[in-house]
Amino acid sequence: MSRPRLSPEASQADTTPADDPQPTALFSRPAMATGLPAMIVLVALTLSASGQARESLNPSVLRLAVVLAWPLAVYLLALTGRTWIAAAYCVAAGAVLRWNNFWPGGSSDVIRSVDEAFRTLFSGGNPYDHYYVSTSPPGSSMPYPPGQLLLHLPGWLLGGYDGARLTELAAAIAGMVVLAWLALRFAPTVGLVGLALYAGLPNLIQLTGDGSNDTSAGVMVLVAVAAMAWAAGRSMTGRWAAAAGVAVGLMMATKQSTLLFAIALSLYVLFVHRTALAHYLAGMFATLLIVSVPFLLMGPAAYIHGITAIASHGNTYGWNVWILMNQLGWATPDSLIVSVVNLFVTIDVLVAVAVLCRRGVGAAVLAGALVTLAALLTAQWTSPSYFALVLAPLAAIPALMTWDDAAAA
Repeated sequence: MSRPRLSPEASQADTTPADDPQPTALFSRPAMATGLPAMIVLVALTLSASGQARESLNPSVLRLAVVLAWPLAVYLLALTGRTWIAAAYCVAAGAVLRWNNFWPGGSSDVIRSVDEAFRTLFSGGNPYDHYYVSTSPPGSSMPYPPGQLLLHLPGWLLGGYDGARLTELAAAIAGMVVLAWLALRFAPTVGLVGLALYAGLPNLIQLTGDGSNDTSAGVMVLVAVAAMAWAAGRSMTGRWAAAAGVAVGLMMATKQSTLLFAIALSLYVLFVHRTALAHYLAGMFATLLIVSVPFLLMGPAAYIHGITAIASHGNTYGWNVWILMNQLGWATPDSLIVSVVNLFVTIDVLVAVAVLCRRGVGAAVLAGALVTLAALLTAQWTSPSYFALVLAPLAAIPALMTWDDAAAA
């Protein structure tokens, strides 16, 4: 059965129109009710959180500019009744805050390893059969699928290591644009709040420039989710199902930790659009094969080992249940037991939340987020940067869930 395509006006939970065509003199109440909550969230985050350690709570020029622009943006929103002004402010502010915090960079070795992989590849070597000296510790293998190289290639060609890092900034901006599109199309009031949180949360701002790649991985999840919503709005016909499969394939080709989101989205297609499953899977597997062929030809054993190897850090670190146990003074199990617990918890949560995938795209994204969080929170090594992958699709869930409910009605 065809799912309805909803206009922004029809899709909002509070029935507030996205653009008020007849604003009252100097004050559009519907537009303010729709866009102002997100703008308040963003300016509050900017005022209350430091952009860099050296700033403390005193503003840099760029952070101050974000705050000074806020009254003007609110005035324009009230005057014109155009909700896109709130979205544009959030996207622009998020970009400025990230640029403010981008230089000189962080301590992560991830983009350094991508830079070394490119230098190896363009000197005639195989990046999956190379001893990496830029990783911590040295000697690690290339741990990412080739989509990671494809994603960072334009930036690296333009600016080397710094260009590859700037890809993360460009990805964050693209992610905010996608969140703005989802909000304005499906549910402006709740969707714009999700955008504001993604734009202004200090840890997400920090992770964009620290040399990690989880910002771009999260945006690839978000793009795949948007492609799935777009295809579902067109009844998931053959070409649209294939396009959604291509987007999910590119997401998986970027980083292995996107796998659980891919499973959740695939279950959604299986449960809700079963007749389109063949086209969807064809698009997904064709994409994975195309990006893999060059490296399979270079050395199949090295390539398969590189993308299937699980990084072993040897100690417990980060945001997980084992650190909590340690801080409470409880005995923590050894690495083998932790790995087994992590595997079984992940599988159990996946089975438990699979039913959500029947409820729509937003519910499938929620299922993917829940099982990914279960995997991260029970792993032995859980870097804070990993959560950037989860928070981008989480920010889209309010708009998507609103659309799911309205489309099912």
